[in-house]
Amino acid sequence: MDGILVIDKPKGITSHDVVSSVRRIALTRKVGHAGTLDPFATGVLVVGLNQGTKALTFLTGDEKEYEATLRLGIETDTLDRDGRVLTKTPCPDISYEYVEKVLNSFVGRQEQIPPRFSAIKKDGVPFYKLARKGFDFEVPAREIEIYGMTLLNITLPDVSFRVRCSSGTYVRSLARDIGIKIGCGGHLEALRRVRSGRFTIGTAVPLDRLKEMGSSWSEVAVGLREALSLPEVEIDSEKAGMIRMGKSLTLDETTSGGMFMLTYNKELVAVAEAGENRKLHLLRVFNP
Repeated sequence: MDGILVIDKPKGITSHDVVSSVRRIALTRKVGHAGTLDPFATGVLVVGLNQGTKALTFLTGDEKEYEATLRLGIETDTLDRDGRVLTKTPCPDISYEYVEKVLNSFVGRQEQIPPRFSAIKKDGVPFYKLARKGFDFEVPAREIEIYGMTLLNITLPDVSFRVRCSSGTYVRSLARDIGIKIGCGGHLEALRRVRSGRFTIGTAVPLDRLKEMGSSWSEVAVGLREALSLPEVEIDSEKAGMIRMGKSLTLDETTSGGMFMLTYNKELVAVAEAGENRKLHLLRVFNP
């Protein structure tokens, strides 16, 4: 089956461990995921199966939403609870209003420095491998956007908050920067992704439940056409066949610009863009 599974990843395993489990459950090797979650993190992990792995390209960049807990006063090398403690600083007496003000100061476009322990690569080598070996290297900042921050609770030394952010945002780095601004540093103690694009934690299936479902796992899979939040253009069987054979063609139907789905008989045929003279630029073709 081709499709998308929205899984509630448990704590203590990697995103790749989830992929390995899905391969065994679905009896297919062609499985991938969109948007890595660290082992200590839980929540929405979007997994593609077979032709669904092609659709992940159009889901990876979606807006994300997290619920996070920052532990103030303790800084670690990985910026989270699993790292080596670097410093301990007494936590100042802070008010709810003050913390809200600090959180709101991070809303908007900004340059963020990712963690040294991350999967970003330098000359083909992940940062975390260089960091583990003790190499000294510079981590370049990159542009992210925080769309909204909400303070959920303060039980010192812990501060819980919700954040809506662009793809590529490291909540570990955000926790570090919030702790620095408060004045005592801190690390990410807990993280739960509650939304990835259109997929929410309310529709996510716990991995253990998926294992228990056995061969009926396909009942909770999302079809490719339903998974992509793109404008849809229906085409006839002739054009669908031409596209799947790799032939170029122009599109008579009206589109609103940007990416859109081409579908035939309610099935996804391709994701495309309209080029010059309405000639189709195919970004991904999906074969039944």
